[in-house]
Formats: sequence, structure tokens, C-alpha cells
Amino acid sequence: MQSQVLLAVVASALLWIPGAAFAEPASSLEQLVVEMADAPAEHAAVAKHFRAKAADLRGEASKHESMGRVYGGGKLGTRIKMRGHCDKLAELYAAQAAEYEELAKLHEAAASAAP
Repeated sequence: MQSQVLLAVVASALLWIPGAAFAEPASSLEQLVVEMADAPAEHAAVAKHFRAKAADLRGEASKHESMGRVYGGGKLGTRIKMRGHCDKLAELYAAQAAEYEELAKLHEAAASAAP
């Protein structure tokens, strides 16, 4: 019971502490919450956290797509390389966001499958 109370407090902190959802790499606090999640509400909180991370990563992808378009206007080799850099980062951020969305879905499934 005590560990469930602790988990609820930690999960709440992850959802309400500014910037906690965007820590890179995963904080030990985040890892602890994921490892301790058992109850449906706990899995739902973890899913919400991962959806927030996915949203942030989609924002980063969008930002780099925009920067890539700006760099794309020139014909200089350096500008082309800069655009390639932005395009690659946008692709990586989008892929990472998709992975966090999938992880959120798994936690939501765990939340609804619990007795």
C-alpha cells in the first residue's frame, strides 16, 4: 500500500513539474515510475506522461522542418547540408514521437486490462 501511495505521488510529480515530461534521457524518477506501475490509474498516468513527451517531440520535428525550409532556399553547398541536418533531425524526432505514442498505447492497454 505504501509503495502505491509513493507511486501516485511520483506519477503526479511527473505530470505537474514543469519540464519533467521533457527530460532527456529518461530520468531515474521516470524509470522508477514505469517500473512500479501496476494499478490501472498508474498505467494511465504513465501513458499521459508519454503522450506529453510525444507531443513535445512532434513540436521539435515541426521546428526542424521549418528551419529546413528556410535553409532550402539557397544553392550553396553549406545551405544544402544544413537543410539535410534539419530534415534528418525532423525525421528522428518524428520517429521518436511515434515510439512514445506506441508506449503510451501499451500503458493504456495495461490500464484497461487490469482486473
